[in-house]
Amino acid sequence: MSVSAPPLNRHQPGARAAGQRDAKAIAQGHREAIRRRARRIRRSVAALAVTLFAVAFLVVYVQLASGHDPALVANAEKRAASANSIGSEVGSETSSSGIGEASGESSASGSEESSGASAVTTSQS
Repeated sequence: MSVSAPPLNRHQPGARAAGQRDAKAIAQGHREAIRRRARRIRRSVAALAVTLFAVAFLVVYVQLASGHDPALVANAEKRAASANSIGSEVGSETSSSGIGEASGESSASGSEESSGASAVTTSQS
């Protein structure tokens, strides 16, 4: 005759401890998976931020190293525009007053243009 073992009942202390150990192991596995995922996401975000910064820095560095500084170009354009407007004002004054007909007087009017431009530039800064 064979005697069958009694069925495991959850109310028995041994079965309950084994079930709790299994549940704790499963929960520990879930926590580890969540930690791994969070670590991977943090590393990905950090790597993306560093990469974007490096690319932006490289773009600016290459642009400045090649001589294409937008700030200098804007300042140069402003200077050229103001010099052109000053040159046209001085040119119109010299032509209306009759200066510059003789060769000696034309060199004097050229020095007036350069001194006029520097006077305006000095007063602006």
